[in-house]
Amino acid sequence: MNPTAIAIDLGGTAIKYGLVDINGQVLWEGIVPTPLGAKEEIINELLRCADRVKAANPQASPLCIGIGTPGLVDYTTGYISGAATQLPSWENFPLGAIISREAHLPAYVDNDANLMGLGEFVFGKTGACRNAIFITVGTGIGGAIFINGELYRGSKNAGGELGCIPFFYEGRQVYWEDFVSMKAMIGRYKNKKNETENLSAWQIFERATAGEPEAQAIIAENAQLLGYGIGGYINVFNPDKVIIGGGVSDTETDYIERVKEAAFVYALPDCCLGLEIVAASLGNKAGFIGAGFFALSMHEKAAP
Repeated sequence: MNPTAIAIDLGGTAIKYGLVDINGQVLWEGIVPTPLGAKEEIINELLRCADRVKAANPQASPLCIGIGTPGLVDYTTGYISGAATQLPSWENFPLGAIISREAHLPAYVDNDANLMGLGEFVFGKTGACRNAIFITVGTGIGGAIFINGELYRGSKNAGGELGCIPFFYEGRQVYWEDFVSMKAMIGRYKNKKNETENLSAWQIFERATAGEPEAQAIIAENAQLLGYGIGGYINVFNPDKVIIGGGVSDTETDYIERVKEAAFVYALPDCCLGLEIVAASLGNKAGFIGAGFFALSMHEKAAP
């Protein structure tokens, strides 16, 4: 059997996890809700996830545990600094060391968007490349940057916050993600319709497909603004590929095509030569596939 790792993708609402081998094959997987309480409750659930993987795969001997988590992470030590807006208590503690001690396996931790991008970059069906920008559109805008085949993290492991470029729109100076995320799109749609009920982005796409003008207008605006920012990143990084992930990558509408059209309007022609803008292909498995591959790669480097 190829080397395997217990792989965990910690999200604000759900924990996706499984057993992953070095080739990105998912051998077993599960999903549970993310606890809403203190960090200790979340840590205990992560440990239970690891135990479930072991119990369901008694023939496997995973070498390590990989975890993708929101927030700023020192990937060399597994220390969580903070800035995980989805998990308010999630800061200033050594997650990697705690999981290693309690699970009796080496644990390796990195930012969730980094590992989602890594999964797509290495194993996605988007074609091989050396330089890529991965953008995930969800509650906020996350992402990962790959330069010459390597994941770029920044000098203090705080790079890749692609949603936090300053953005001026409708008289407001905010961040790009404040207008472009799915959360923002839902809010703008509800304001336009004067609705108070809970909605998902999927419902807005469904209403647009059914011909509702308000939904169609909001989605068109969102695609335009997403393309606007992507065009800027194309000009800065001149990538081979831009990979768009998150729920929007699964939509059967022409949303990605609209984003591409807008991006090419704002990007410099010389920066677009040979460029592809594609939808991510691994869906909600990208995070834990990337976590497993990351952990196995780190474990191999740590071996004497």
